Amino acid sequence: MMDGMDIELRSLLRTEGETRSFGRHLGTLLRPGDWVALVGDLGSGKTTLVSGILESLSPGARGRSPTYVLVEVHPGPVPVVHADLYRLRSAGELQGLALDDLAEPGAVVLIEWADRAEGNLPAERLDLSLRYLDGPGRELRVRPRGVRWNQAARDGLLDRDRWQHALHPGN
Repeated sequence: MMDGMDIELRSLLRTEGETRSFGRHLGTLLRPGDWVALVGDLGSGKTTLVSGILESLSPGARGRSPTYVLVEVHPGPVPVVHADLYRLRSAGELQGLALDDLAEPGAVVLIEWADRAEGNLPAERLDLSLRYLDGPGRELRVRPRGVRWNQAARDGLLDRDRWQHALHPGN
């Protein structure tokens, strides 16, 4: 099976509710050992998307940006390690976080500002990029990395029609 395909999926997230819904759906696909790398400008929806993931993996967990503590661990049947690298100033600080140690095989790892960890992320991961549009909403770009995520994309598991069902009334 080829894993070197360069697949990119794009979707319009019109509201915060749609961003959270994609996160809820993604949470149903994540398995222990998975890494999700999120990038985007301040306020682009990274933490909102993480909140949706947490709703699926750790019901009751409060999704918030761990900017001041850098790493927050949410216990549960599948522990979630949520790191926010916004305040990192050097590669040495990244090494000090010891993400590999926190991300034991049974955990899912969510990294905001993942571009600050360039070259330090596993090859098998899901890259998510959020960006502002001229009008309302955000553009979500999904880039699968590795065999598992490329197969998920080819199978349509990341397509919009798969996660729209995760919308709640009022979103």
